[in-house]
Amino acid sequence: MPILPGRLIDNQKRFESTNWKIEVGQVEETHMHNDPNDPDFVSVTVLIRDKRMVRDGKNYQRIRIPVWQQFIGNRFGSPWMPRQGDMVYVAFFKNEKAFVVASAYNFQAKPPCMPGSDLDKLEKICPWQEATDRTPTGEFMSLPEGKKPTCKKWFNGPVNDDKVPTIGRDWMQIFDYCQQGDEDPTCENCFNIDWPKRDNNTWRKVYSANTMSCVAPDRRLEDHVFCGSYLRYDSESGPSDEYSEGCGHIRLGNATCEKEKKGHLNFKGNIAGGAGTIDMHAAHEEVPFASEQTGARVSVVHNEDDSVTFAVESIYFDQNAFIRIMKDGQIIIQTPKKITIESTDADVHVKAATKITLEAPLVDEITDLVHNHGNQQIDGACSHGSCSCVH
Repeated sequence: MPILPGRLIDNQKRFESTNWKIEVGQVEETHMHNDPNDPDFVSVTVLIRDKRMVRDGKNYQRIRIPVWQQFIGNRFGSPWMPRQGDMVYVAFFKNEKAFVVASAYNFQAKPPCMPGSDLDKLEKICPWQEATDRTPTGEFMSLPEGKKPTCKKWFNGPVNDDKVPTIGRDWMQIFDYCQQGDEDPTCENCFNIDWPKRDNNTWRKVYSANTMSCVAPDRRLEDHVFCGSYLRYDSESGPSDEYSEGCGHIRLGNATCEKEKKGHLNFKGNIAGGAGTIDMHAAHEEVPFASEQTGARVSVVHNEDDSVTFAVESIYFDQNAFIRIMKDGQIIIQTPKKITIESTDADVHVKAATKITLEAPLVDEITDLVHNHGNQQIDGACSHGSCSCVH
């Protein structure tokens, strides 16, 4: 004769089996609320696969089962709808009331690989593709592998023998679709944040203080788009495949493809105390500010940046023509051609507290010349060497 605790447990099990049970089913139809006035409130029709029952020549189905929702409100929420062909867990109460509680993986619909760590967090979404391979009883035998995925992924990183994380916590979000995930739907090579490459991908990547990346320093944030343009923030120095000036470096660059990068807006990193220097450059150069030598550039220089002696510069490197405001207050204009000052006003005033120097290149007696066109008026004293002036 069973003892009392055993009898109580047996009775509880019988009660639960009578009132609650969970079965696995295959979604046949979806009924999303598509119109403000339609009666569909996120429900599905499910072919129950745990049973092999036939009623009047039809498979055992549950019609328009409501789908469990995490967050709902009146005309708002985050509705979740499994897709046709998905396997789902269906909960029953007294074999009458049923509702879908979760999706289920199976041999026809395998999960994406998590090669980095089983502690990673992933949300991978692919466009739905209809499955056409069905058994005579209507069950899907194969489902197309997900293509053109967009995903969010957080990389936990490895842990040591004491179960303490060593590196990790990188986070990325891939927009439109991941080229690597489209080529290989298993995602078996997505070990770390470096796997989605730069070519033809649009993504945001956040590199942690202990990044797993082999191509970027710690604490970098970068937005990158399909054509190769990018916006990158660096907070630390470290190995980097992309040009970096360490802490404080901000770089906005445009491109027509990854190998055809064009101009940039650059906030200098803290190299030699140079943070604060900003340059707008109509060419792509991955060299320090003082070493750039191509195209046109406009820049302002921080007082503590001693890599150059000027404070403001507008330069066209290809012709070595520039206007500079030096840190000591001088203004220098240089050009291999000519300088023209034009004004629609009748009077053009050039005023200096000390002096203005006009100096022609010292080549010979003919080219060593400052040529003033038109009448000249000197209100003050004038001193010069020998000349042909008429007094």
